[in-house]
Amino acid sequence: MSIGDIRKPVVALAAAVILAGAGLLAGRISADAIHGGRASGDHAPRVFARIARALDLSDDQKTRIKAILAAHASEIEAQMQSGAAARRALHDAIVAQPTDENAIRSLAQEVGRVQGDGAVLFARIRTEIDPVLTTDQKQKLQSFRERTASKAGRAAQAFDAWVKSGS
Repeated sequence: MSIGDIRKPVVALAAAVILAGAGLLAGRISADAIHGGRASGDHAPRVFARIARALDLSDDQKTRIKAILAAHASEIEAQMQSGAAARRALHDAIVAQPTDENAIRSLAQEVGRVQGDGAVLFARIRTEIDPVLTTDQKQKLQSFRERTASKAGRAAQAFDAWVKSGS
């Protein structure tokens, strides 16, 4: 297996991790919006505040985005729970002895299905949030996505260099 064969799955995994992280963030923010901060402590408000500062969101934009997330709270929370359960089951199968490759493959497919569901949910929520943002704010988000994508490529290159270095 060459590094080229590994690179595509690594990039796909990085994208899935990014989407899962976005879903987690959305879930935490929406839980705070609905439960007054009880669900996840002060983490979600701090993350939302950091994003709001980076995008220079107005008070009206913050309120509208929180309302969108709150409207999807049950879906986001269900997605987070499904994702956690699927990843936990896969991890348990990976470390189980003896190794059961069929179980690992089946559970990995389930993780992929759950991540796909999360990606669709994220895309639906994003289409509701996009009209709230200005052109400049959308450009800032696009720049962030591009930086994140380039980091995934650099990670694959670093792995390739490490493997070839023999150390």
